[in-house]
Amino acid sequence: MSLQVTVRDVNEEVFKEFKANAVQRGLKLGSALTLAMEKFMSQKRKTKFTALKPVAWGKGTEHASDEVDSILYGEQYDFH
Repeated sequence: MSLQVTVRDVNEEVFKEFKANAVQRGLKLGSALTLAMEKFMSQKRKTKFTALKPVAWGKGTEHASDEVDSILYGEQYDFH
């Protein structure tokens, strides 16, 4: 069974690259999109908390967590 769809707000550059890649692989655009959607749906996000890595937010943000706690809970910290 075949279905025609209209999709809004697709990034033009990404679409062009996707379409070119489909053509290079000898696929029709609909077939390539179906494969991409199937792959997307089959991927389950299984990020374990312990697998998360710290992120550096830049200089001056070293005490951001303490500052948030101070605002939310009224706790006073010496940040310096």
